[in-house]
Amino acid sequence: MSEQKFPLPVGSVVQVKGSDQKFMITSQLPVAEIEGKKGYFNFGAATLPLGMYNQEMIFFNSEDVDEIIYLGYVDANFQEFTNNYEKILATIQYENLKNSISDNNDEDNLEEFVF
Repeated sequence: MSEQKFPLPVGSVVQVKGSDQKFMITSQLPVAEIEGKKGYFNFGAATLPLGMYNQEMIFFNSEDVDEIIYLGYVDANFQEFTNNYEKILATIQYENLKNSISDNNDEDNLEEFVF
């Protein structure tokens, strides 16, 4: 059985498997290109406490989330997004890219999903 994907609202603070760093979600379903392959992740995030610096964004998926530390902003628009999440995922033309961190607790792998 595959892990269920779930949206987390912008502003949520999470810890990702294999890292002691905290990340704040800044985008939903961002598209990225890795080694010439274009695809999407469930989340784009900034590191805390610095936030966005050097134009770097962290990309990861629902299955990469180890702990939800703080739940971000939820309003009617986010609730509607949540209700339509599976339909939205079905319309995405790109492949859902995966991070190697899901299978490995090596913090050095974090570099693989920083853009």
